[in-house]
Amino acid sequence: MSSPGRRTASLDAATDETVITDSPDEPSLARDMIEVHGAEAATVARANARAAALGRQVLRAKSWIRVLGMIQSQQAAKAPPRSITSL
Repeated sequence: MSSPGRRTASLDAATDETVITDSPDEPSLARDMIEVHGAEAATVARANARAAALGRQVLRAKSWIRVLGMIQSQQAAKAPPRSITSL
């Protein structure tokens, strides 16, 4: 079962990538990663981006970097405000 606009491809081919840039699924993936991994979601997304880059899967790595940015933005929005103290 695949989403509309998403290609399916063999995972065996080193240059074959299934990620479409600017996928509408990326925001959903970011939310799901936060729900499952909590505070470690950014670490997991960063590791996935690194693994894709090392595997020469450029589009997949870029997609994970976008997801990482979304995760960091969502986590920053939920973080309690930091107080500024005078010296």
